Amino acid sequence: MRRRTGALTVTAAALLCLSSGCGVPPSGVIEVGEPATGMTLSKAVYFLNAESSLHAVARPEIPDTNPVAAAVRELLAGPTPTESEYLTTALPPDLPQPEITVAAATILIRFPEGTPRLTPAALHQLTCTTTLATHLTRPRPAPPSGAAAPRQTPPTIHITTPNTPPQPTPTPAPCP
Repeated sequence: MRRRTGALTVTAAALLCLSSGCGVPPSGVIEVGEPATGMTLSKAVYFLNAESSLHAVARPEIPDTNPVAAAVRELLAGPTPTESEYLTTALPPDLPQPEITVAAATILIRFPEGTPRLTPAALHQLTCTTTLATHLTRPRPAPPSGAAAPRQTPPTIHITTPNTPPQPTPTPAPCP
């Protein structure tokens, strides 16, 4: 009998506490805006992690008339000292800034004379950084009412170094 009385006392105390609101006054509706839909990078470059896989790193948004050129500039600058502790780049040091032409769905990245051949990992870094910069700057067409948003086709990217004819740069693996 004592056990039952103790349980009833605890239950009654819990109900009393819940019904009293514990001293927190009610408030009205607080508007906080649209719900979060996921993180998107406003500007990023791709470096290599310890497993030689691509890793996107956010960069501050800097107004530029050519966002692709700005992203490539950031990529060529390499990882910051802090990022260098866990990331690296396959791009040769002191790689010159290329000439970049963006036209519709094609991007031409042309390096000047004296540029060494780029490894597949370096090309992958350039391709993914350029694709992200293009994707974030191209407006997405609005879907018809009730329809799913159309997928955006990635641009065709041509990367050339001296004495190499321009050709589409294959992406060895999808960009993360």
